[in-house]
Amino acid sequence: MSQTRPGPDGRNDDGHDPSLAAAASLLAAERADAAWVLCRPALAAGVRAPGWLALAGRVLLALDRPAEAEPILALAAGTVGPAEAADLGLFTLWGVALRRLGRVSQAEPVLRMAMRLSPRDAVCHSNLAAVLRVLDRLAEAEDAARAALALNPGLINGHVNLASILMAQGRPSLALAASRRALADEPAQAEALYTHAAALQALGDLAAAAQAWDAGVRAHPGDARLAFGRANLDLARGDLAAGWAGYGARLAADPQRFRGTSDLPPWRGQRLDGPLLIWREQGLGDELMFATCYTAAIAAAGSAVVRCDPRLVGLFSRAFPGTGVVAEARGKGMAPDPAAGGVVAQAAAGSLPGLLRGHLADFMAGAGYLRAREDQVAHWRRRLADLDDDGPPTLKVGLCWRSGLAVESRVGRQSELVDWAPLLALPGVTAITLMYGDTGAERAALGPLAPHHFADLDQRDDLEGLAALLSALDLVVSAPTATGELAGALGVPVWRLAGELDVTCLGTGARPWFPSMRVFRAGPRDRQDVIRDMVRQIAGALQPSPGTTKHAPA
Repeated sequence: MSQTRPGPDGRNDDGHDPSLAAAASLLAAERADAAWVLCRPALAAGVRAPGWLALAGRVLLALDRPAEAEPILALAAGTVGPAEAADLGLFTLWGVALRRLGRVSQAEPVLRMAMRLSPRDAVCHSNLAAVLRVLDRLAEAEDAARAALALNPGLINGHVNLASILMAQGRPSLALAASRRALADEPAQAEALYTHAAALQALGDLAAAAQAWDAGVRAHPGDARLAFGRANLDLARGDLAAGWAGYGARLAADPQRFRGTSDLPPWRGQRLDGPLLIWREQGLGDELMFATCYTAAIAAAGSAVVRCDPRLVGLFSRAFPGTGVVAEARGKGMAPDPAAGGVVAQAAAGSLPGLLRGHLADFMAGAGYLRAREDQVAHWRRRLADLDDDGPPTLKVGLCWRSGLAVESRVGRQSELVDWAPLLALPGVTAITLMYGDTGAERAALGPLAPHHFADLDQRDDLEGLAALLSALDLVVSAPTATGELAGALGVPVWRLAGELDVTCLGTGARPWFPSMRVFRAGPRDRQDVIRDMVRQIAGALQPSPGTTKHAPA
């Protein structure tokens, strides 16, 4: 008996398509691998029927193969009319594939098209919410998530996305409630488990957070994000052994942030017969923090090449004499730089504490490890002294009131310049702006109280100049930013205003990485109360008791 083969439209001669129906049934039964066995030969035979393409895309997404699914879904979406595209959910599927590939800016217009075609489809709104969350447009993301839940209050992913958005907005109590709503219907939902644990941790319930992280890891033992979250809690509680052991999961948990390692073998702390390549993996602030381990790593390995942010080459060359310091080659991946020839092993900067700092006693003491250029420090001391005119010397306080990274997830979680009016009005203090970017409007709004701004210093890219200015100051007051980390690395007294549990305190009330840094954590306290407390302590240092001399606060 002869068999009919599907034609280019995917149908047999009699108009039926049993293979397509069989594949759809297998996918519905969560047997995506078996469904792909049927889809693959149809695609290889040149079938271009929209139903086949849509199903193949669904199957590949179920198999977590978005790179293969995306061009198939793009082809299908471009070859059908609006009604059929809506019926097959093509734009939704295509947008999901783009999001999983990290192409979120491309996913947004595709998902908005899906919403136009199916405005009453809750899934379309929920998927758009997920994309807007990644784009850090949190108000829009929340609106989209709530619209999805208004259309379908039982949509689990709607609650999952809403919980993640609320957490990013710094609203852990609401995030906790949304994650619990999702887990009530799907107890093993990975993203909900993550947000649930993270919300408990942010709320300070560390015992419950530990149980939540453990539940997530048990449910998904291969999920690197959950393992990384648990490791961060261990570090926050001061359990360095467990924390550093799990911290390696970061590389797989967020590959966009923690860039992949090179092909060189990993260093295990042993003496080497050639240089060790140490490479930065995160942002500038984290690089400065982990670089506190470099001297010990270089001594243990025997020699090293340090690949760093180009802005740090001069500072690192002085800090680690005899070590090759090379600028990271932008956009060229993580292969060893040609200037780093001869290296025999590699270590990501964030892996060094796990090898070298298993106990708090292993952290450095004394002054910072960086040194600014002496001629530039002298230059800035003269300029700061000039601000006093002919009056008595004032305390020179550098102020960095928020991160220079303008993202919505940080709005409301860091201070504004106006919050610091009590410091700016304090007699005997001259405040200096330690912010890059345009802060002119904020400073103008404060009139004569505004901190002094040195417009000729590029505080973002001229780190040599910024390091010299910081070294000439009496005190730096900073939000958790790279500027504060640079001041700590220079050994300058730094007061850090932190809002939530600071993992990098490692279970202490300080920053073991930077002995010159004090931490003022707001936690449940009002931020203004903490700032007033800081100002009172500065005022106390300016008014010494009889028989003592005025000094800068430590």
